[in-house]
Amino acid sequence: MSSHYITSADHLPEEAQTETTLQITDAQTKRIFEARVRIAKEPDALTDPEPLTIVAGPHESVSETRYVELLDETDATGLDQELVTHLAAEQETASNILNTRSDDLKVLLQYLVETGEYESTSDALREIAFDHLATERPALLDAYAEVRRELDDDPLRRVLEKQE
Repeated sequence: MSSHYITSADHLPEEAQTETTLQITDAQTKRIFEARVRIAKEPDALTDPEPLTIVAGPHESVSETRYVELLDETDATGLDQELVTHLAAEQETASNILNTRSDDLKVLLQYLVETGEYESTSDALREIAFDHLATERPALLDAYAEVRRELDDDPLRRVLEKQE
């Protein structure tokens, strides 16, 4: 066994030894990816078992160990990395104002502001959108965070932009 992986209990299928697509983190490199896997409670149930730490609880402080066999890495997210990179680079020079043109959404967001839950409709919309994306599209947020790190850490790009 050469690798060790981590996943959230929320991502696990109901049955052990089930083949599924699972978002996992390589414990050594911290790389997050999706893979088609088989999961079992005992290593003998798999052909090529690797330890899988399953974290749970509000602070992910509860864990148990199972075993995982990686069948193949997938692109189950359907993310177009080049598009994410292009949009992030383009956004650096574009307006960051979003307009939903929705009376219903405006009323609901304004309600949240008037009741003191948020400071502004912009704050409400940002937090709700990011919470939703974190739950429903974590791989998209991870891809974007990586793109932002690359854009922010590119000293050559920064120098060239200053010269323009």
